[in-house]
Amino acid sequence: MDILGFITVPGWVLTVIIVLITLYLYSLWYQSLWRRLGIPGPKPIPFLGVLPLYMKHGIAKGDLQLVKTYGSVVGIYQGHLPILLVSDPEMLKEIFIKDFSNFTNRSIPFKMAKENACGVGAAYDNHWKFLRSTISPTFSSGKLKLMVPKIQRCCTDLVENIEQHSEQGELVDMKEVCGAYTMDVIASTAFGIDVNSKKDPNNAFVKHAKQAALGLIFKPQLLIIMMFPFVKNWFTVRFAGKEVGEFFKSVVDSAIEIRKKGQEVYNDFLQLMVTARRDENPSAYFTTGDLKEFKNRGLNNMELIENAVTFFIAGYDTTANTLSFACYCLATNQDVQDKCIEEIDNVLHGEKPQMEDISKLEYLDRFFNEVLRLYGAATRFQREGKQDVTVKGVYIPKDVDISVPVYALHRNPLYWPDPEKFDPDRFTAENKAKRPEYAFVPFGIGPRICIGMRLALLEAKMALMFMLQTFTFSPCNKTEIPVEIESGGIIRAKNGIPLKINKR
Repeated sequence: MDILGFITVPGWVLTVIIVLITLYLYSLWYQSLWRRLGIPGPKPIPFLGVLPLYMKHGIAKGDLQLVKTYGSVVGIYQGHLPILLVSDPEMLKEIFIKDFSNFTNRSIPFKMAKENACGVGAAYDNHWKFLRSTISPTFSSGKLKLMVPKIQRCCTDLVENIEQHSEQGELVDMKEVCGAYTMDVIASTAFGIDVNSKKDPNNAFVKHAKQAALGLIFKPQLLIIMMFPFVKNWFTVRFAGKEVGEFFKSVVDSAIEIRKKGQEVYNDFLQLMVTARRDENPSAYFTTGDLKEFKNRGLNNMELIENAVTFFIAGYDTTANTLSFACYCLATNQDVQDKCIEEIDNVLHGEKPQMEDISKLEYLDRFFNEVLRLYGAATRFQREGKQDVTVKGVYIPKDVDISVPVYALHRNPLYWPDPEKFDPDRFTAENKAKRPEYAFVPFGIGPRICIGMRLALLEAKMALMFMLQTFTFSPCNKTEIPVEIESGGIIRAKNGIPLKINKR
């Protein structure tokens, strides 16, 4: 093909050039939103946005770098998906509290599998309200108190597992043993199943629960959606594999059949959902409608199973990681560990920890809050608006992902002087009064705050009380200081947390 009469270019080359130019212009258009709105942020790489930054540094540290560079409101693109990183506490109050009716839903940039849409973490609008109100009673003070004997048994197994390793002269990977502990707690409080996962790591329940806890691993469809957002409804993405779903369905069905016999009284998550189910119409399915319609139909089988899986995803891995980091912080801050032990000894006098003891341990509470500040499980949480709004002078279009970079917010020197220093006294009443209310958000904010927060705090603090009554932690030659974290959306120790155990 002749161009301007003197350049001959093969047709296929010209086609490639036109396609590349078209794709480049397409990318420029998709990545122009924040520039047009005057919101600061890094210059996006065509088609990739900030993905190379996250690939190099991970989500948590990538967010930290962006907030340090551009401030508390940053416009970025993951591929071509626009995301607004917001870490200004006053804006968070407006979005997550005052204007919650507009920001009710989490931002999910793909078409969910039918069953995943039934989970309380992902559900929308009135469906979410129905699920939340149905499941929330599980975590009342009365229900949690009934779970304490089960948690105590798991704590005893935890201590025995750690002692067994230390007596053999082994270093103990706290990431591993804390994972076994939280697995046992969730199994007993969710399903009424006793699983000593440390002694029986090949148990089918342990195997599938671990797979469920992996959550949404990266899949090719996600990269395609990031680059071409208009195709998001072309793909159905599952949070967990088909095998995991089928296993949990069989577990739930078996547990329900046992409970129908009425030979034992169960006080667990599954029983509450079974009670909320309408047996006369167990398969009814819809995710939109009036709140009264949801309540009239009751919980269906799909919702029951999916929320059982959600219970694992939200409660097993996250709590295990935070608890293992708590052990790391004790080992690397001996003065803090000594204060925690002194308080526990003075309150418990060697007796088995009870739920009512937790409120008496003020220093342990400050200690654990500082662990959550530095090593809380989630790197982010997000919402999307149903309507365009302006918050503190920032125009936010509807349907845009509003993400809170928790890791970066909890290390902002404006609210946390010398942010990398571990200091439980940041959480004295006097020091808390000096900070904005929403500068500390380890479990989220507002009506969609983590539904299992109280159980997570209970099981973590009970475990710390049991452990510190028996032994202390100290670093070993394999302990990373500082600990290296993984690059994904959950704060995990990349290489485990090996510690030395010292018998008291």
